[in-house]
Amino acid sequence: MKKILKIFIVIISLPIIGSILIKPPKSVYDSIKGKAEKNDTSVINSAFRVMVHEGRGDFYYAPEKIVELMVAAQIPKDIIFSESEDFVETTSQSAYDLEQEYLKALAIVFRTNLLYTWECEGCPENLDFDRTGLYIRQLGTDTGSEEYIKWKEIERAVAFTYGAVITKENRVIAAPFFTSSQGSMLVEEAGEGVGFSLNFAYILAQDGMDFYKILQYFYDGISVAIYE
Repeated sequence: MKKILKIFIVIISLPIIGSILIKPPKSVYDSIKGKAEKNDTSVINSAFRVMVHEGRGDFYYAPEKIVELMVAAQIPKDIIFSESEDFVETTSQSAYDLEQEYLKALAIVFRTNLLYTWECEGCPENLDFDRTGLYIRQLGTDTGSEEYIKWKEIERAVAFTYGAVITKENRVIAAPFFTSSQGSMLVEEAGEGVGFSLNFAYILAQDGMDFYKILQYFYDGISVAIYE
């Protein structure tokens, strides 16, 4: 009788023990969010600095700061950001902020291109930003202004995706992107495999895609991983 009782206790205990020892796999979304909140799992900011040539001389920025400035420079001008949360109901999630999903995707694209250039240059201590062929822009900081609101939204998105890059076969890839038409959000095309459309990505976010699905839409066979 005692033997039967012991077996019964062991059987009952197994699911409990399993739930303690076996952690459920995290989604890409949760994994990036968890690491972004710690801000200490990616080596990007400690690995190198980005040198920018300005009229007053050469200035050095942390890579994540440059990502913010890159996003600010490339957002189509006719996208207006609001101070309130623009939540969209979806089937997979109760709600999410479409503006943030769009900006997260952009942040990952530009961070990927920055890291890809750095690796191609031989991982120098100081990366000449001109080698990327891209642009940066500082937005206005007047509280309540349209540019200030946009800037705060960009900061949130870059912080959330801290260190996240697009990879293929465990390597950082070049992530081409384009603006389908300057200043026009009416053009709706998928990019036809030539890269990430800055305009159409916003429409995909409006249609209910999160940042990871948006990236997968434009780049085949990719993963999003924290650069370590």
